[in-house]
Amino acid sequence: METERLLLRHWKREDFEAYLGVVSDPEVMTPAGCQAARDLEEAAAMFRRDCRNEMCYAIVLKEAGQAVGRIKYQSDLRRFHVNSLSLGYELRRDCWGRGYMTEALGAMVANAFEKRKVDVVAVSHFSDNARSRRVIEKCGFRLEGTVPWALRRFDGKICDDVCYSILREDYFAARSAAPQ
Repeated sequence: METERLLLRHWKREDFEAYLGVVSDPEVMTPAGCQAARDLEEAAAMFRRDCRNEMCYAIVLKEAGQAVGRIKYQSDLRRFHVNSLSLGYELRRDCWGRGYMTEALGAMVANAFEKRKVDVVAVSHFSDNARSRRVIEKCGFRLEGTVPWALRRFDGKICDDVCYSILREDYFAARSAAPQ
């Protein structure tokens, strides 16, 4: 997938150092509910898993040619027998606030509806993650609600999960209503 500034592609072996810059930073990983990689061995295991995962993409700055984050489709655990996907993502800290994640998430949503033909795209964030909330809202997701005490994170903190979705018909209605 390609956007104005980004290329979303599968991970390559030569991306490992850039990958390490994302998954080893607790300030990046903890808000996503993941424990940061504690050493090279753990990061390498995560990298191998993401390289094999056809639904996981590197977020690459086209101009620099360097991966600065990851974004992936996941099973939508809140829906059963519905053609749906959920999204998860992390972005290197020095890239925050530049609109990259909004751009990447928008591309993934478009791909999910237009190429993968899903009926629902879901995403969520923990209630204390205002950055993710802003990205999700900018991408047109509709608030479904908050699940209190939804998850005990790796560090023992119990987090509320704020849930959003876009339905297929709403995505295409918004797209046809947008100025050309």
